[in-house]
Amino acid sequence: MDITLKQMQIFRAVVIAGSITKASRRVGLSQPSISQQLAKLEERLGTQLINRNRTGTVSLTPSGEYWFKFSDEVLRKFDQAIDEHEKRYVDSRVFLRIGLSPTLRGRFLSAAARIASEEPGFAKFEVSYSTTSSDLVEQLRLHQLNCVIVNDEALAEDRSSFATALLFRDPMVFLVPSDAPEGMLEKALTKGAKPAQLHPAFARHVEISSNVPMRPVSDAWYRANLPFSTPAFSAMTYVAAADIVAEGLATTHVPLSLLPSLAGSVRSKIRVYALAAMDRSIVLAMPKHLMTLPGYANIFRRLTDFCRNEYSQNVPAGTVLELPHPDRPRTDKEHAPVLALAGDLQQNFQ
Repeated sequence: MDITLKQMQIFRAVVIAGSITKASRRVGLSQPSISQQLAKLEERLGTQLINRNRTGTVSLTPSGEYWFKFSDEVLRKFDQAIDEHEKRYVDSRVFLRIGLSPTLRGRFLSAAARIASEEPGFAKFEVSYSTTSSDLVEQLRLHQLNCVIVNDEALAEDRSSFATALLFRDPMVFLVPSDAPEGMLEKALTKGAKPAQLHPAFARHVEISSNVPMRPVSDAWYRANLPFSTPAFSAMTYVAAADIVAEGLATTHVPLSLLPSLAGSVRSKIRVYALAAMDRSIVLAMPKHLMTLPGYANIFRRLTDFCRNEYSQNVPAGTVLELPHPDRPRTDKEHAPVLALAGDLQQNFQ
């Protein structure tokens, strides 16, 4: 049968992306070109591979399931063979294409660039941002990236294909404008609180993109603790949400790992409170075959060590406060800064 690697690549991209429209952006081809190649593949196989739904999404037929698994396996092995050939017989240069969340810009990104540049054979460092871990894992599968920092849950179906390392447990924290009077948060969290008697920021919050896994948990927290707060603002990134809070306009939830990357002018205008049972595991992932090459293996090890031993130190003791519990008797311990937090975070990184 006259089946080409290009047709299998297009077919796999459509399945992974979930639609021809999204696959078009991934493979750099127009939608008509993709549809034409899929039609040729189905014609040569004599069977329908995908069902095209009215919403634009696609689903696999039984034969589509078979050929997707086959194509994915063949293309993975082919890409690995090309990578191995280039690294062993063409040159030993290191091209690190790393994908991460905007949350990790700044301190983490600069350290990653430094670590890569110090590796013998370093040729190029490329960074790609995405607001969702699933998107980064998709790009890793398609070999558009060769290193990602993602939420562990996003690797559930692909864990066996990659080398992974747990970097840290990343708890969510609650941001409040620093110009809100002391004690106002406790008053806002009290059952039956009147919005008119509170700082305006407590009646509004910044919601993050619905694609972010922590969004449902955040929404549930607001319904339970600040039911009168409305999602008056929406932001694609946690960085943007923190900027809005710093202006005294609202409250929001962000991951603790964002704090080291915030500008000092922003950090000075917010107060940060710890939240219970709202965290995620952040992992480093790289294709397993790259771990056989010293340059990539060293970068993997050094990035892991940096996260576990250095990055956590950028959250100073006393930065995060204990969230008030107005329904319980007040104690000095509950309303004091959480001095052990930096140490706790360090423990989480290990």
